[in-house]
Amino acid sequence: MDDPAEPLTAHLVELRLRLIYSLLFWAAGMALCYSSSGRLLGWLARRAGGVVFTMPAEAFTVRLKAAAFLGFLAALPLIFHQVWLFVARALSPSLRRLASALAAASYLLFALGAALALFVVVPAAMRFLLAFGSEDIRPLMTLSGYLGFVTSLALAFGGVFQVPIGLVVLNRLGLVSRRALRERWRFVYLGAFVLAAVLTPGPDLVSQLALAVPCVAIFELTMLVLR
Repeated sequence: MDDPAEPLTAHLVELRLRLIYSLLFWAAGMALCYSSSGRLLGWLARRAGGVVFTMPAEAFTVRLKAAAFLGFLAALPLIFHQVWLFVARALSPSLRRLASALAAASYLLFALGAALALFVVVPAAMRFLLAFGSEDIRPLMTLSGYLGFVTSLALAFGGVFQVPIGLVVLNRLGLVSRRALRERWRFVYLGAFVLAAVLTPGPDLVSQLALAVPCVAIFELTMLVLR
């Protein structure tokens, strides 16, 4: 049985409450991840042969940004739950079950993509890119610039891993069928490798395969749940 309609002001009040809770969860995740952010930055810096900071407060602010990124990932399930509490009453029972499953899958896929970027692609990319240095040409990367490079890769990989969620939604809306995708599998495979070449830095084959192969595997797994 559907919930009775509520006035717009009630929905706005609830939206405000959900946003406040989400920000509090993010802040709590950031506080919990602050100590871990230093170890992560140290590990990443060693992959680059060391980094420098050029402003007195740069190291502190970059560590806060790293903690904010990690805290967001840690709090994302709770943030998804707040979104769910806000929209669930407007959905039918079947859509509620689908949305719940997609939210969990979306988080797992995003975390998998970000972890792949951090622990596989970034070290491989740094080995390749730093190999262009020489005795006279030495890298001197700033901490903020390096973190921007790492987080952009992590977000790109996490975003690419959301493609299966979009395919499932389009399939349920009747806009995409499994048969149509299966008939165009060559274009999907080619698109995965082209996208990997665009998103990964330089012509490093290892980092490109690290993105393209999981994308192809996830596409094949997605085919199992499409109609």
